[in-house]
Amino acid sequence: MRDSLSIRKAMSADIPFLARIEYEASLPPLNQCFWEDILHDTGTSALQFIEAELRADASNWGNVADFLILEEQGKPVAAAAGYMPNPENYCPLRLSCLDKIAEDLNWSKEIATIFRDRYRQFWGGDLRPFFLTPQAPWIIENVAVLPEARGRGLGKTLLKALLEEGRLQQHSHAGIMVINGNEVARHTYESIGFKPYQTFHADYFIEQFNIEFPGITKFGLCFK
Repeated sequence: MRDSLSIRKAMSADIPFLARIEYEASLPPLNQCFWEDILHDTGTSALQFIEAELRADASNWGNVADFLILEEQGKPVAAAAGYMPNPENYCPLRLSCLDKIAEDLNWSKEIATIFRDRYRQFWGGDLRPFFLTPQAPWIIENVAVLPEARGRGLGKTLLKALLEEGRLQQHSHAGIMVINGNEVARHTYESIGFKPYQTFHADYFIEQFNIEFPGITKFGLCFK
């Protein structure tokens, strides 16, 4: 099987596939993409928004050039992003790019304003929430394997390639974040050497943001 696998850098033509990967990566363990609540009643699906975000180079959590794609027999089946975190903004979207996204999606000013207000309420605008503080100079995000290709170790193969890229860039260590309860992801990351670094439990999100959320655990891996 390994002879049929190849890994390459993503290109702009891959944006529809990368949007699906980002969407799949956002689902577990709650089975819901966080963009869906923000996009409610805008007439835009999460996939449509993620594609526009990628076209606008507007993500703080991995743009097109940050992704590696794993192909099986020439077909993309998995992807993940590795990047140096933005020191000014830890949230997923660069709001300065929202006008470009709105134009791409043909949003009215009213819809763009609704989205902006909801995003700020959800993420705090361009603030730097403490729980999102990067724990490493090389962050891995948006890791997903298409449902039909899961269960065969493809995620590990892709992650090892992404870690090698981090080593080649001479970073000291890598970080990755998991929503508590996503045991499949946790097991995969621990199996290739990641160790728990810091956990924010559900009560943290109740106290700080008045929301019910299972919390997150950050993992780190030292390259040396």
